[in-house]
Amino acid sequence: MKKLLAALSLSLVSSVVLAQANTVTVVVKKIEGFGESGDAFIFRTTTGQRYQVYNAGGSNPIRGEALLSDSVKTRKAVCLHLDANKTKPRLVQSVHQGACTP
Repeated sequence: MKKLLAALSLSLVSSVVLAQANTVTVVVKKIEGFGESGDAFIFRTTTGQRYQVYNAGGSNPIRGEALLSDSVKTRKAVCLHLDANKTKPRLVQSVHQGACTP
């Protein structure tokens, strides 16, 4: 019984840690523009990290996409929800106002 509880606890902790790894709080420094194909753009944060937003050339914006340009202007933090795939630059799935919550 103790082994079962330990395994379940470990599984729960692992799930929480993995879920947190896919969110990050950033302040956007610069939106670098669209890539060659025109269906995604890249932006840089104040820490120098680069992230990518796929939005089909602007015709299919992601949730909270406008918050990225607001962050450039106001220097306020936003929470990025990232794709599980760890490609570089990381692909952003959605953006939320303010710092990420655990």
